[in-house]
Amino acid sequence: MTIQEKEQICSIAAMLLAPPDAMLVDDLEQEGFRHLLAKCFFKWGRDSEMVSPFIRGLDRDSFLGSLQDEYERLFTDMDGVRISLVESTYKPWTIDKECGVVFAASKGLVMGDWAAHILDIYERLSMEIPEGFRSTPDHLVLELEFLALLYQTASQEWVSKFIEDHLDWIPELKKEMEKAGPSPFYSNAVEFVQLFLEHETSDGKVNDHGKKRIC
Repeated sequence: MTIQEKEQICSIAAMLLAPPDAMLVDDLEQEGFRHLLAKCFFKWGRDSEMVSPFIRGLDRDSFLGSLQDEYERLFTDMDGVRISLVESTYKPWTIDKECGVVFAASKGLVMGDWAAHILDIYERLSMEIPEGFRSTPDHLVLELEFLALLYQTASQEWVSKFIEDHLDWIPELKKEMEKAGPSPFYSNAVEFVQLFLEHETSDGKVNDHGKKRIC
């Protein structure tokens, strides 16, 4: 798989897991887009039919409406399932054992060590965080977009380090998705991300964040 394809995959994954809009539907209707998805699923040992949920079967407005309703149910509705797409919530708030804050080891909180590290990276690169992500700089959509940028501009060492440090929580996200009984669209979108990351790590598994200190 070429660097350009890996960059495309990250951008596609970010788009699939961002709040759905008309631009998403436009992209899903492109044959090249669907071909790359099918090629990836097949390469990763999955049936290429896993791309089927990404193909519009309803009229355009109904398809977009169904995606928006499901996205709200899964990720944003306080009365819905409310699955987090934010890295910090899956990890201890800090790994600093000398931190005296009572919730230091708690999970489910935003703006932890992981978010602070992302903010530091962005500041060093003079990059701005979009307005809607200011309180969650370690949101999966931003992390995938940043990974796409790394493929384009950085060394493989940087890419591997970012995956190990910041995308090791995707298996937990997948478990949360399975419990929620999502539509095939979002289930397959998360599966797409996990399969890609597994094939990008040296041992075929996304590393356990409990074993590695963030740098």
